[in-house]
Amino acid sequence: MLAPPVVAVVVVHVPGPWFDEALASLAAQDYPNLNTLFLLTGGPLDAEGVDLQQRILGRLPDAFVRDLGVDPGYGVAANEVLRLVEGDAGFFCFCHDDVAMEADAIRLLVEELYRSNAGAVGPKLVDWDDPAALQHVGLGMDRFGEIDPITEPGEYDQEQHDAVRDVFVLPSACLLVRADLFRVVGGFDPGIDFHGDDVDLCWRLHLSGARVIVAPQARARHREQLEVRRPDLNHAVLRARHRMRSVATLTGGRRLATRSVELVLLTVAELVVGLFTGRFGEAWATLRALVGLVPRAPALLARRGAVAKFRHVPDSEVIDLQNRGSARLTSYLRSRDTETYVGEQTSVRRWRESTLGGTLSWIVLVLAVLLASRTLIDTRVPAIGELLPLPASPGDLWDMFRSGWNPNGLGGSEANPTAWGLLPLVSVLWGFRMGLGLTVIVIGLVLLGIVGTWRLATLFPSTRARLTATIV
Repeated sequence: MLAPPVVAVVVVHVPGPWFDEALASLAAQDYPNLNTLFLLTGGPLDAEGVDLQQRILGRLPDAFVRDLGVDPGYGVAANEVLRLVEGDAGFFCFCHDDVAMEADAIRLLVEELYRSNAGAVGPKLVDWDDPAALQHVGLGMDRFGEIDPITEPGEYDQEQHDAVRDVFVLPSACLLVRADLFRVVGGFDPGIDFHGDDVDLCWRLHLSGARVIVAPQARARHREQLEVRRPDLNHAVLRARHRMRSVATLTGGRRLATRSVELVLLTVAELVVGLFTGRFGEAWATLRALVGLVPRAPALLARRGAVAKFRHVPDSEVIDLQNRGSARLTSYLRSRDTETYVGEQTSVRRWRESTLGGTLSWIVLVLAVLLASRTLIDTRVPAIGELLPLPASPGDLWDMFRSGWNPNGLGGSEANPTAWGLLPLVSVLWGFRMGLGLTVIVIGLVLLGIVGTWRLATLFPSTRARLTATIV
């Protein structure tokens, strides 16, 4: 029995030396009915000035190569397969030019698509230089179109994600989709370029009633360096704009008004949180994208009409496949880092659950110390114990430091504390007012002690425990 045809569609944009490995992986595929289509978007030459068509045909003599002349973006370029390849039988396997699949990848993807009766299937993506490190095994997504990765950054493959599973999004780096289904949903959204094309496509596949799954037994290496290769693009703005477009065009009509209000509230919350987390730029890009929906309303309504033609699944069922809450706010309130704290040579991964929580806790702590010290601030530091007043001027303290005579107690000839020589220098911070300087030193030492506790509590795995220790 003849295997169904598969057309591997590779969008190529000025590739580097690694492109030979990508070509070799396609040439090594053991699937018996595979054709290849290469779409050139950056001109006929590679990064080293070598003719791309000759380079491709040298590895794959039967490949079809077409130079598009311009770079319309990955999804728009990949849609050329709808015009160049006739018929609805078989499958399209879309690939980036920096993906190298294992020899059995396409065969395993086709087998799993039939076995699971799915509409699209993707492989396990691993790091190009370190294949033991996971990159993606599918992606989750919330109702606001924000991606929520299933794997952690730097997570190593220990077969913990090797079960076939339904996912909401498959990265466009490598995904196999039924040709007839791809035509029905209209291919990639022509209004989306460079970022978000995979989100929009997979969302529409779910609306059509098709399953989207990941088959981890099929593996592919991926460089994933779009921002390095295309520094001329504003990636944050493109991500936000296309995410908003997908939400506006694919959310069900009954929920669209509610979702619009939620997006406004969420964007405001992101702006506030971004001020504390150093990610204000992303929040600002989201605000720009949200406001930008207004002038594009006619085009968005037309797009919603096109999507309605193949919408066969209620919006409630699609929402059940999406992650709860907001993936963006969750990522704001959570960070991952790796530090050595168990032995000199032991590194473990722990979660820093709330960067914002640390900021707010520090604000509360500083306010509490200032409130508790209000008497010292309003009047003066009482002259008790070691809180004796400083000399009237920095010059007097400097003279005492240089004299070699310590007047404390009954006095004595001994080396004076080094701080006596430093205080006149730093007194410029409080305008040479020594009374104010004593107040700053006394209250500052309390705050310095809190900082020391915060640093000491680094050994705790979670931010919550670290904050608790600091507050106590």
